[in-house]
Amino acid sequence: MKFFRIIWILLFITCNVYAQGVDEKFTPSGKPIVHVFGNAIYNIESERYDYNFTRAHLGYQYQFSPEWSAKVIIDRGRSTSVDKIRAIDSEGNELEVENSSKEGAYYSMYLKFASLKWRVNEKLTLEGGAILQNHFITQERFWGLRLAVQTFQDMYWKIPSSDLGFIAYYQLTPGILLDFALTNGEGPRAKQDEDGKVKIAGGMTFYLSNKIKFRGYYHNRKAVRSDLALEQMYSTFIGYQVSKKLRIGAEFNLMENLNYIKQQKSKGVSVYSVYSINYKTEYFVRFDYLNSNSEIQKEGNPIEDGSSFMAGISHSPADKVRCSLNYLGSLSDISTIQNKNKVVFTMEYKF
Repeated sequence: MKFFRIIWILLFITCNVYAQGVDEKFTPSGKPIVHVFGNAIYNIESERYDYNFTRAHLGYQYQFSPEWSAKVIIDRGRSTSVDKIRAIDSEGNELEVENSSKEGAYYSMYLKFASLKWRVNEKLTLEGGAILQNHFITQERFWGLRLAVQTFQDMYWKIPSSDLGFIAYYQLTPGILLDFALTNGEGPRAKQDEDGKVKIAGGMTFYLSNKIKFRGYYHNRKAVRSDLALEQMYSTFIGYQVSKKLRIGAEFNLMENLNYIKQQKSKGVSVYSVYSINYKTEYFVRFDYLNSNSEIQKEGNPIEDGSSFMAGISHSPADKVRCSLNYLGSLSDISTIQNKNKVVFTMEYKF
């Protein structure tokens, strides 16, 4: 009890100190968050059409004071999906598995973000709750075309963009931003495991000039069982704003012991370029290559090694509305898997 009294006293003193420094002219305010993605896909080989809403974010954000803010966002997404299940015995022989699990509804909702942010000072910001992770966010914002296709980590490894835990940002110098996160490691829809295993992540973003941005990132994710391996990811990114119209980006990603499986390695590169005709219209091209070891290269696995190429145009007919039309082709390194060619129309709107 003495320990908790001390904590409450410290919190009381801290809140009073910061309350004295609050600008009396500040007025608390909030605003709604709506961000919707949808697409229409035509698969050339199978002559199949597919229409769906891939994401719908609905929420609210509120600024309590210059230092304290919060946001809550609900995500429309599939709550549970079941891929192929594989099991092996102690000698490495594959066993037959009967899958009786059920997949979740396509249109279920879940709490994706629910965080409280404290801007301690001009250099340090702390955030806790269901937070936005900072693994591929730098790349995604520089790419700027999430409506057309996700960035590499999100597209191939399906790493959740949010997680339960804490993250700290520290502006070391005007050109160097550090971030460190301690999270659950399973995304916002999974509770902490009984052994309290966590994901530790850290990154460093360098603003080498007003045109060049570089970032390095690392995370390790501990498994619940001791017989499973420690998952580790290494990522580097460089973005070059050649001019107001042209930007070029490239990233390299390496995942060791993917999904806690020993010696299961996956790596790849993504290179892209975006050219703005004007503030409403952009052309873009992108090339990805994914390479994994033999444990992953099996037919039916959701990760398929090979190359992907995409090219298209993005246009904003109105403020906060954007549409994209692009071609997406993939060449698999696995001979039994057919190459894929798609024409994709996507749209997003937000306010």
